[in-house]
Amino acid sequence: MDRENAPRASRFFAGAVIGAVVGGLVAGLIVVSLGDPQRIYVTEKIDTAQEIGRAVADVLDNQAPATTVALDAEVVSDQATTPEVEKTDAGRLDVKAVLAAVAPTVVQIEVSSEDGIFGGGQGTGFIISSDGQVVTNAHVVEGAANINVMLSDGTVRTAELVQQDPTRDLAVLKIDGENLPAARLGRSAEVEVGDEVLAIGNALGLGDTPSVTTGIVSALERELQLSGNRLTRLIQTDAAINPGNSGGPLVNAKGEVIGVNTAIAGNAEGIGFAISIDHARPVIETLQTGEVPKRPLLGVNIIDIEMLDDTSREQYNIYEGVETGVVIVALVEDGAANAAGLKVGEVVTEFDGQEIESVQDLVAAVRDSEIGRTVLVEVVSNDGSIRKVDVELGFTEGAGG
Repeated sequence: MDRENAPRASRFFAGAVIGAVVGGLVAGLIVVSLGDPQRIYVTEKIDTAQEIGRAVADVLDNQAPATTVALDAEVVSDQATTPEVEKTDAGRLDVKAVLAAVAPTVVQIEVSSEDGIFGGGQGTGFIISSDGQVVTNAHVVEGAANINVMLSDGTVRTAELVQQDPTRDLAVLKIDGENLPAARLGRSAEVEVGDEVLAIGNALGLGDTPSVTTGIVSALERELQLSGNRLTRLIQTDAAINPGNSGGPLVNAKGEVIGVNTAIAGNAEGIGFAISIDHARPVIETLQTGEVPKRPLLGVNIIDIEMLDDTSREQYNIYEGVETGVVIVALVEDGAANAAGLKVGEVVTEFDGQEIESVQDLVAAVRDSEIGRTVLVEVVSNDGSIRKVDVELGFTEGAGG
């Protein structure tokens, strides 16, 4: 229900600072410690099979993206209603011009639980269609019973969750409206380190207008392990991002959204992360239809064989002459690999004709395959023999990292 002419800050964001702190993990911003072992299955040497079982991530479940098709440039252009911004004469980002173009598409989000008190918080989103579809982070609306958004003109509207994908931390909301300003989506493939960017969002829930910060792209293709899911292809920026910014746009000098602000490094300054828009776009497209993306699934937990010491190799009964490949350390009970007869301790050396030397090789190979496709997987058995096994790939919900 719309509440026109309401006092903008007092009604919508009463207790905003407390909400941004208490609800920060729910609807503010994910804070990560870069000192944590975020790649334990790759970077740490693990002494026992039991430790591997506890530590190794099911990278194929958490990382392989969906096999949906990205929105093409024409679709994006048709939905965008904001103007493309020209750079200054000096070729620099014109902050005021970019803000004038993009700010009308940015909304502030407030969520509450069933009791209206606990589990609430604030976040940000941006409108992507003139009829009121809004993109934000999945963690912003996680567990929310009620979602309200404030438009740039101060109007507060009730939002409905269309669909969400926690594995890529994206959600699409719907508010009532016609001829709403829709953000222009850019191409993160064109982004380079050093590009100037602008972040817009409900930082700390401070007031009735969003906070604006500027900076540069500090790095590309970052990866983080967040709340049980691995996010990949992140844009790192030094534009200040704070609790409440989650789900807001990271914008380039043309006024195009190139990322969805998602996380900050809690033990550092000037290190924030955004989901690159090219990586987000196919998921957003699927969520807009009310569906959750699906991705191919092999159904194994794996680790690089070189990460195992002699004790672990013995416990997994790995053939002593094998030095390259990835070891199957666990099988999903109803997964494709288990159904095909692959076994714990076997070493995957080839997948569908592609040589496998590392976890990332196998992740990429499965990611680029198709649900339901039968692939030939070559493994070295526990007795040293070479087995070639036909595996019909399964699927799981969620686009993954």
